[in-house]
Amino acid sequence: MFEKTTSKKRIKYRSNPKKDQFMKVLRSRVWAYFKDNNISKKANGEMYFKTVLAIVSWLGLYGLIMTDYFSFSYLATISAFCILGFINIFMAFNIVHDACHDAYFESKKANKYMGLFMNFIGGNAYLFTRMHNAHHQFVNIHGSDVTLETHGLFRFTPDEPWQPKHKWQHIYTPIVYCLASLHWTAVKDFKWFFMEEHIGNKKDIKHPKSEMWTLIITKIIYFSLHLFIPMALLSVPWWVVFVGYLMLHIPSSLMFALVFQVTHIYEGTTFPLPDDEGNIENNYAVHVLETTADFSRSNPVANWFFGCINVHSIHHIMPGICHVHYPELTKILKTTAEEFGLEYKESENFVIAFKRHLHMLKTLSHPEAEIPRVGNSVNLV
Repeated sequence: MFEKTTSKKRIKYRSNPKKDQFMKVLRSRVWAYFKDNNISKKANGEMYFKTVLAIVSWLGLYGLIMTDYFSFSYLATISAFCILGFINIFMAFNIVHDACHDAYFESKKANKYMGLFMNFIGGNAYLFTRMHNAHHQFVNIHGSDVTLETHGLFRFTPDEPWQPKHKWQHIYTPIVYCLASLHWTAVKDFKWFFMEEHIGNKKDIKHPKSEMWTLIITKIIYFSLHLFIPMALLSVPWWVVFVGYLMLHIPSSLMFALVFQVTHIYEGTTFPLPDDEGNIENNYAVHVLETTADFSRSNPVANWFFGCINVHSIHHIMPGICHVHYPELTKILKTTAEEFGLEYKESENFVIAFKRHLHMLKTLSHPEAEIPRVGNSVNLV
């Protein structure tokens, strides 16, 4: 059971024997899978290959850019930066995400070092780990799930106060998603480090001074590598590099935001609220099933490139397991959920998931939108 302090309540997951039995059966079957196949729940050869591929691809493409290889054409230079952006996102999906959950190696220290790739691609490993894990603990719970906090820009939950601009959010949200990583690298990390005293459900946070200097130094390195050094050394005009830098972010940012968002802000997921005592009437695993949806689970290309972010339910329930195992483990989750009368949510492909995301945004664009607070777990008593 997760328990954190909010401004007024202590959020607690309150279960019952049948729901606990679901988690007990699921856990036993998952551990049996690893034992029967004599494999580790952490990284395997595929994971190491993806990591090496990402590093070599980045170094190779960046090296070609810096040798002026693409400077024969403005379009070629801009396109090279755009591809570099997708390599950055590939690192975030396939290396950083696992590392921040201690799912890459058994060693916490080794995972921490691997997570520093987030700093290399423009974010901050320390803040990403804290914020992302805070999201994990309280998925779709208003006031506790940090990913629902948009300071009124979007209405991702029926509990967010409605504003007139929200009636257009299903139109402008994808456009704003394109700017997400630009904002993240230049504004968001500084804002959350220096201007906020909370992260999701946890208040009065004091950040280590060492992390402050890591943030500042690695941001300088990031902007130097991706913007200032190319502007200084490449033979193309400075504005071509600047446009390339924008294109490094915009397409990959849209992909990054959508892959995460369609797994929770989705037609069919629920948005529970705690009672007056701070209780959520579910255990955590069942809560995840009702607030999370997968997509493209049977598509090996999507699984490979997205680092199985699209296979999201089992990840939330068992985040300490490396993502390369999620497709097989989700078969176990789906079967077990069906046996207990619980719904496992998924879309066949990304297009369907995206449409359901937009439909949820459009539904929430109305001030009186009625969104389910609980799923069929209400019958599991």
